[in-house]
Amino acid sequence: MAYLIDSDIIIDLLANVPDVVTLVDRIRDDGVAISAISYMEAFQGIGRGLDPDADEVALGAIVARIPILPFSQAEARRCASLRETLRDQGRRVNSRALDLLIAATAIEHELILVTRNLRDYRDVPGLSLYGSAQGIGSLTPD
Repeated sequence: MAYLIDSDIIIDLLANVPDVVTLVDRIRDDGVAISAISYMEAFQGIGRGLDPDADEVALGAIVARIPILPFSQAEARRCASLRETLRDQGRRVNSRALDLLIAATAIEHELILVTRNLRDYRDVPGLSLYGSAQGIGSLTPD
């Protein structure tokens, strides 16, 4: 099965975190994508770095190798359904709106989400997560 990498993984790729670079290289043959939402979050973050121009070039190099999935009506409907399900269960939705958009993208495309931010995704119905049990190394739940 293919994978969707979360914003925190993109940030780690930009920082050349060895465990994350190795992980993404290892799973690339199975298929890896980035959601448009994660791209937006990463792009926003590079503006706060010490060298935004270099970071923008590095982000461009990442997305040249890893495709960006657009956010479409199918993902929007999936996210709306997830939000209502979680709200009915008394779970947080507003404070993690972007995470739920990313989760909806993963579910809609039947992708496994790779993230360090397991805490905000564990209760999302139908979402497959790539966790430390699968060999992320230093990637562990918050």
